[in-house]
Amino acid sequence: MDNNGGLRVGRIDYLNIWPVFESIKDDPVTQEITYVSGHPSILNRGLADGTIDMAPSSSYEYLLHAERYRLLPNLGISAENEVWSVLFCLPFSFDKLEEYVLKGGSIRLTSASAASSALLKVLWHFHWKLPPPVWKVVQPGCSLESKEPFLEIGDQALNIHLYPGNELLVMDLAGEWKKFTGLPFVFGLWIINQQAYHKNGLIIDRMNTSLQRAANNLPRLISSLAKQYPGKCFSPEIIMEYWKKIHFKLGPDHLAGLAVFGKYLTRMGLTGGMPVLDFI
Repeated sequence: MDNNGGLRVGRIDYLNIWPVFESIKDDPVTQEITYVSGHPSILNRGLADGTIDMAPSSSYEYLLHAERYRLLPNLGISAENEVWSVLFCLPFSFDKLEEYVLKGGSIRLTSASAASSALLKVLWHFHWKLPPPVWKVVQPGCSLESKEPFLEIGDQALNIHLYPGNELLVMDLAGEWKKFTGLPFVFGLWIINQQAYHKNGLIIDRMNTSLQRAANNLPRLISSLAKQYPGKCFSPEIIMEYWKKIHFKLGPDHLAGLAVFGKYLTRMGLTGGMPVLDFI
């Protein structure tokens, strides 16, 4: 579990956050860290129950339970427009979706991401103005052959974006959010369990310094990091183009996008209101 009383940091096993962790691997602060790997929903549960102290985790988790957490300032995982790895996929044309739903058809949601599922629900209700569907939560990566519309995220979604097949309509949800609001979408925030900050505040402050430095340096490092990525599924050129679509720092537009997301979640009754963003 923890490393001599050190910090337990959640690590998402996706390409989108890999360059951040790679950039800090030689920082001395990482000697005081134990990584806990998993997809975003697993990290959410770990943050909530205290088995993970800090993680780049779901913006929706923070908006839902802000009283449990604090945030690292200026850091997140967001997209200005299309992101390639958060996709709503349909085995038929979009204009047939309403009829499909009215006949009782299901929409499959990956269990891997609460933020992406909430984003699809907001777009569904306020942007596309479609009737309520039957939502079906399923395991990640099991929907491609289902013949039902589905949400997929992460590396599996990136593979679908690159190789969608002839019979699949692929909609990029970050791009749809941009069309709807004109703002970026914030998928993840660096979330800290409140109790962990009381216990390990000094290590967290040092980790924050390391991550801030990494976020500042990443734009000039992505080309070399793409060549170092150990996975074989995507070429360095694809990886580099993908990373260019992801922002690891939060600016005013990103915070505005997060506030608008919170507003729509509140209107749908998915959260109790837009909380204060409690940065350390």
